[in-house]
Amino acid sequence: MVNYCVCGGCTNTSQSGHRVHLFPSRKTKRFRAWIRFVQVKRADFTASSVTANSVICGAHFTTECYESGDLMEFNMGFRCKDRVRLTKDAVPTVYTDSTQREQKAGASGQASDGASAGGCATGRQALHWKRELSRVFAESAVEFGDSDLASLDARLVDNGSQCNIRCLQRSAAVQVGLKPLMVNAETQTEGTEQRASTPQSTVPSEDEADYMDHDESWNSDEEMSSESSEDDYEDEPSLESPSDQNVPDKVIVGLTQLMALFTICCSCYGESKGHIVYQKGTYLKIKQVCTQCDYQRVWQNQDILHRNMPVFNLLLSGAIHFSGCMISQTIRMLKLFGIQCIGINTYFRHQRLYTIPTIIKAWQNQQMEIITELKTMDGGLILSGDCRSDSPGHCAKYGSYTLIEDRINKVLDLQLVQSSEVPSSNWCEIEGLKRSIHFLKSQDLQLSAIITDRNRQVAKWVRQELCPEGTSHFFDIWHIGKSVQKALDTVSKEKGCEDLKLWRPAIVNHLYWTAASTPNGDPNIMEAKWRSMVNHIQDIHEHGNPAFSHCAHPPLEGEAREKEWLEPAAIKLEAVTTRGALVKDIRQLSPQHQTYSLEAFHSLILRFAPKHTSYSYVGMYCRLLLAALHYNANGKRQIAETSRGEARYSVRYPRFRRGGWVVRPIKEKPSYEYAAALVTSLKERYATSPRALQEESATVSAAAPGPLTQHTISKEEAIRLHLSRFNSQ
Repeated sequence: MVNYCVCGGCTNTSQSGHRVHLFPSRKTKRFRAWIRFVQVKRADFTASSVTANSVICGAHFTTECYESGDLMEFNMGFRCKDRVRLTKDAVPTVYTDSTQREQKAGASGQASDGASAGGCATGRQALHWKRELSRVFAESAVEFGDSDLASLDARLVDNGSQCNIRCLQRSAAVQVGLKPLMVNAETQTEGTEQRASTPQSTVPSEDEADYMDHDESWNSDEEMSSESSEDDYEDEPSLESPSDQNVPDKVIVGLTQLMALFTICCSCYGESKGHIVYQKGTYLKIKQVCTQCDYQRVWQNQDILHRNMPVFNLLLSGAIHFSGCMISQTIRMLKLFGIQCIGINTYFRHQRLYTIPTIIKAWQNQQMEIITELKTMDGGLILSGDCRSDSPGHCAKYGSYTLIEDRINKVLDLQLVQSSEVPSSNWCEIEGLKRSIHFLKSQDLQLSAIITDRNRQVAKWVRQELCPEGTSHFFDIWHIGKSVQKALDTVSKEKGCEDLKLWRPAIVNHLYWTAASTPNGDPNIMEAKWRSMVNHIQDIHEHGNPAFSHCAHPPLEGEAREKEWLEPAAIKLEAVTTRGALVKDIRQLSPQHQTYSLEAFHSLILRFAPKHTSYSYVGMYCRLLLAALHYNANGKRQIAETSRGEARYSVRYPRFRRGGWVVRPIKEKPSYEYAAALVTSLKERYATSPRALQEESATVSAAAPGPLTQHTISKEEAIRLHLSRFNSQ
């Protein structure tokens, strides 16, 4: 079918050697702009005049209206003119001679037919180019073991174009095979299309099949014709770098497919050779030399920052560090996949000089934002504090103390203490708390309440230093409940106390009710409620204590009773639940705020700093900061919903339930925008001044404590003593 340009005074058609473009969708603003352009010379032309075959030829578009990549492929002979797409905002603006405009739009140097004039290739030259291109693809197929393509006969079948290369799969994240369509520039009659197998497997993978099932804009069996337009490709992802930081802008390309692009000269379209002249990590420099016209060019796969830093090398180090991955496992995975990447030594150098200062700077900025937010809020700080050791037992190397502001659920401060800075690893918790409180006071923040576990050192220091200033100290219920539960399990194993095991969940629940039902935190009322439990299990519900005179539940008779009352076991229970130290701690139960958010944060740290891996002081500190940045970015995630708007939950069977189950809400997917921001900051700060990053790194390293081992021995001496049979050490 012949398509005629609808513009007034234009006689170009789809068979006259010109590109033609179908009108865009009627729902777009671009459609109305095209209508107004045609109406300048055709006043009677309206939107209703547009049919499915209405087109505007390429003579009315400027070069900027076409995709630059398509024009480049067209000029190199890798794309026919009918497949050169318009940009998504292209609008016709030209009323000049169509033939001249067509040549300026990218068709210069290519003949509309075999007899085109000036600067166009002759039929013999075009035939030579196409045979060379066929040979390139045949050699590639032999390397991949595709016998069909290796024996491809370069039969030239279509008129007026060199070839049509189109990816089977349009994903920007995988290497795809190219399917050549060889054509004849001298044949004046339309022929039949000859498809050839490609190096890609004829049986698509699961991912490819899933994509192809949903890709209805292209059929591998359809004929190439001039009736197609750029709208057929609107769903293809753009190769330009997107503005969104989370959108991939890099692809994996096989080395064989990459080098095949340098076998044809960009100037004379003759045979050329390309070879790798320099390679460093992910950086690759290729030099192309034409054997016929002496054309040369140098191509590199990435930019260079400050003359010697390949940008992808730096960003790869940052991505590995900022995501909390282990470098050895990541490098091993990339090498197994066959991807050229940086070495471990390069990663550690980038980490020490560039990524660590970037993390610390990002944390300091966020910490100042949190402090500014808290200063605008009424009341003092309500903090949850606890310490985490990097290893169990009493031989930990590091202890990290964290303070979370419960009202906003964000990590406010984090201190790392090395065991060599204190008398022993048991002192890391109190030292970390002192440093955090000192920092908060330097920022003029008032502390209203602090919730901790029952660490005796912390309790004494808070009682002596903070309580006189008006700070309230509370204990977390979960830690006390865990202690009570263990004591009850021990007593229930004694003779005559077996029934006490049935009351264990109810007793622990009563502990939580004691605090939750006393919102003002009155210690006398909480103590009276706790002591009433001993009478309750003996069917005594009047207690004679003015603070809590009788049980708050209604009469328990008939079906309201679930367990038998206890009598002999009550004596053992009273001895366990009324211990002086326990009752004293119950008077300090926190009625409203707990440390469960801290426990969740400590679990998160394991993803960034697992305990089976040893880190330097600065390395450990930065991974803790990464965990804090992740927690602050995702601490307020909402419960995920189904397609019907219902909240999502899951049933779990945790070990501490001992066969029981719990229901937990399913949260929304976490956000990693903080990591993308770190990558952007790393690139920008290095581009601005790498020297400034190195100076910050030196400052951080100088402030870190020294290693635990002060006295060292030479490696040779250690080996000699180890192998000696007369070792007296």
